[in-house]
Amino acid sequence: MVRWNYSGTLLASCGDDKTVRIWKKVSNKPYLECCTSLDDSHSRTVRCVEFSHCGRYLASGSFDATIVIYSLHDGEFSESNKLEGHESEVKCCAFSPNDEFLATCSRDKSVWVWQLDEDEDFQLDSLLLQHTQDVKFVAWHPSGEVLVSCSYDYSVVFYKYDGEDWITQQKIPDAHNGTVWCATFDSEGERFITVGEDRVVQLWKRCSPNEPVSNDKWRSVAKYVVEESQLPLYTVSWHTATGLIATGGGDGMIRFFRIEGHGDDEHLVQISTIDTDGNEVNCVAWSPVTTLEESSDKWLLASCFDDGTIRLFGVNL
Repeated sequence: MVRWNYSGTLLASCGDDKTVRIWKKVSNKPYLECCTSLDDSHSRTVRCVEFSHCGRYLASGSFDATIVIYSLHDGEFSESNKLEGHESEVKCCAFSPNDEFLATCSRDKSVWVWQLDEDEDFQLDSLLLQHTQDVKFVAWHPSGEVLVSCSYDYSVVFYKYDGEDWITQQKIPDAHNGTVWCATFDSEGERFITVGEDRVVQLWKRCSPNEPVSNDKWRSVAKYVVEESQLPLYTVSWHTATGLIATGGGDGMIRFFRIEGHGDDEHLVQISTIDTDGNEVNCVAWSPVTTLEESSDKWLLASCFDDGTIRLFGVNL
């Protein structure tokens, strides 16, 4: 997995070498260099990384069933906490928009929500058991009022906070015809994209936009089936400024989509592709800023592949 910090100055990556690496921009150069290697915290493959919105924390989740929190001190990240409790591989972690909560999910079929306390330690707040199989991904609504999880059991589950605990808001049992691998919200939180084993890019919208999002339901309004491939879609990223949607999957193609139409007539249109020579695309992530070259008007997309490489693309569509 690759993840940008929210100022677009750092990129974190992880892999089966058990390390987390942090990359930074080189002044006036169109590339990144590794500035930190965190290699003593996990004993197995590191599956996920995520920066907090404030920039003070970095979380990593591993096949060793632990989540490690790194804290920023004097410009360097170092391990400050290790969260234990999952019984199997940790697949994804995500900070809430205000950084009060950290959501994690695992092959043990559970979603855990941890809360940051006054001592800057993360304590378990809620244990959510709505899935019957491996939970692949968790993501927060931009308001922080809703959490969503995606699973090998084909379902998508939405949760809300009732003042004391996180509870189920909505469960969609057969959101895809296969594993739901990844999900992302648009910047306003009115729409939602999922991708899955069935090669479908699916658009969801709120049923009642005038209602508080924590009381609302979601409905599917459009599907795009990638007909030219028989392999899963693993990853999706929605650019907050341009509305461009990037996907990647098992066929080594990065695809770009826009939403066209209005209201119930909205649909997904594929507008471009990048052929990455057949390597499985494990993750795509838009940078919050433009490319590394200051004068460029292209948007920067980071991607990582099954062969252990990271590639950056400047996109102007």
